[in-house]
Amino acid sequence: MVFISGGYNLVPNPMKTRFLSKFTKSTFVWQAVCLVAAVLVFSLILLNRSPNLLRPISVSLRTGFGLVIPAAALLVYAAFRIPGRIGELLAMVVTMALFAFPLAGLWASGQTQSTVLSGLIPLYDAGAYYNDSLKLLAGQDFSIISARRPLFPALMSVLLAATGRNLMMTLAALTAITGLACYLAIREIQKTHGPEAAVFVLMILFLFYRAHAGITMTENLGVAFGALGFGLLWRGTAERRQFIFCLGLLITTLALNARAGAFFMLPLLIVWAGWLFREQGRRFSWKVLGLSFIAVAAGFAINLLMVRWLAVSGGVPFANFSYTLYGLASGGKSWTYVYEAHPELRFVQGSDEARRIYQFAFELIREKPWQLVEGSFYNWKMLFSNTWYNIYAYAGGENWSVNVAARWVLYFLCMLGIIKILRKPADALNSLVLVSVVGIFISVPFLPPTDAYRMRPYAASIIVFGILPALGLVFPAEKWKTRIFVNLPVEMPPSSLIAWFSVALTLLILIGSPIIKAFGASPQVSLPACAPGTSTLLLRFDPGTWVNIVRQNSEILDWMPNFHRSSFRENAHALPDVHLINWTETVEQSNSFFVAMDYLSYKPAIVVTDTEFLPAPGSLAQVCGTWETRPELASFGIFYATDLSQINP
Repeated sequence: MVFISGGYNLVPNPMKTRFLSKFTKSTFVWQAVCLVAAVLVFSLILLNRSPNLLRPISVSLRTGFGLVIPAAALLVYAAFRIPGRIGELLAMVVTMALFAFPLAGLWASGQTQSTVLSGLIPLYDAGAYYNDSLKLLAGQDFSIISARRPLFPALMSVLLAATGRNLMMTLAALTAITGLACYLAIREIQKTHGPEAAVFVLMILFLFYRAHAGITMTENLGVAFGALGFGLLWRGTAERRQFIFCLGLLITTLALNARAGAFFMLPLLIVWAGWLFREQGRRFSWKVLGLSFIAVAAGFAINLLMVRWLAVSGGVPFANFSYTLYGLASGGKSWTYVYEAHPELRFVQGSDEARRIYQFAFELIREKPWQLVEGSFYNWKMLFSNTWYNIYAYAGGENWSVNVAARWVLYFLCMLGIIKILRKPADALNSLVLVSVVGIFISVPFLPPTDAYRMRPYAASIIVFGILPALGLVFPAEKWKTRIFVNLPVEMPPSSLIAWFSVALTLLILIGSPIIKAFGASPQVSLPACAPGTSTLLLRFDPGTWVNIVRQNSEILDWMPNFHRSSFRENAHALPDVHLINWTETVEQSNSFFVAMDYLSYKPAIVVTDTEFLPAPGSLAQVCGTWETRPELASFGIFYATDLSQINP
């Protein structure tokens, strides 16, 4: 029977019904829906300014540990325990929300760290990477600093272009990329070892990354590529898929180029791949070894191409490793020790400095080889020390006793993980973890934990530090038959999202940044002369780049970009330079400061001005004023504006 109502045929079209059913059941479509929902929640957390709910949660997830981390872990675990598509949706949404909170906490508190002032203004290397990203947008070359690690500033330049040069939106995009990368990686672990292991690894990744969210440092891309690369290695191993494994090697190599780290993982993984993918009846596959070598070589080639395309001539990749090598050859000294031993290096510029330091290091190794051994043992000792340089220094908060307890629990789980591996060394995934751990351990002498706090040099390999104790966590599940631990393996729909996302992120860097440089240009305007005795800057006042210091009696809630004078000064005491701390005491209320690049010199500037003189965001401006000339502050590029004029196009 055919029903007619209001002129419309209500009989369903069988072909259309089948198409809609197939469309709604598509894994790709559902994952797109999940991703859109997760990004919306991520954005709402950053945009919402609820003082009674989101603010305390975000600040606690940025710096706290005690109760907030276990509570967050339980919430995430509950989402990952839900089966089916609803569980997939909730897992992605909760993961992206988890990574959004620390960034929201940074902007809500105006927290100052060693490389960021008042929750936004990049300092030291972070400032150099940001300025080089702006230089690329102007068609200029990266500096020597970014030539050492070009992948991250290249990505940041693409994101700045996509966000209209909005620094805060770019930082949000970097955090979202990292959150999604971690989610995709731990879903691969969940397929083989259940939600307990997956969520445990996710929380380790989160604890490491949360201090780097919102900071323009290479740890962003190191964690993202590191998680994606290991997730692909895990999947390629579990499913015995050579292409996926080689793609994982490529992405892992890019991670170690983006944030130099445990490079000795790579040769071990290359050799191990030849053993893993051997044909039946054979002991080794030279073909797979060759393909694995090509994948790793391609990663280094991409990094070298980026240096040649984007950086100044003479830029040397990994030039800063020369400092580390000299410190190691000196018996485990700091990377800055070379300047104490050879103060004349302070007058050597560019790539010549790295070559000279390498020469000094090799001479020292030949003369005193025992110091190299001494330095190696010192670095291994620091990895398990009671300091901020131990292997799980980031797994804690403000309570030192809680930190120590958490660390020993993780050590215990690592021991259980090693026992699990040794009980079944032939298990492919067990041996993958073992090879990775050995590779990291061998790398430690050349990657001193003391060169940066809280294991920053290990950003690209931090996922391994989560997987080993996670294996220890699920080890009892092999003996206990309970409902707490999910029986392995976990049935999950097939997905290629991790592979496509890894390739897309790589192409975004490899193709996007050269295009940006090719089409980049500096503004060409005629500027009137500034008053005698003052300097001239030509810059863009980009959105999301400024901080306002408001009067102490202003009835506002501290939140980016507005902070009370007392909050700003209190937070500034976390800076590593006492001279810069003292300078913040001179920044008065009703003043603002923002970070920009001077198009006349292509140098970075932190411009200090009256808040009422700030131009419209996105506008071009001529700024007259004076540079901070005190020797202890000159390197920060502080510029005091006396006149700021917006230039109409």
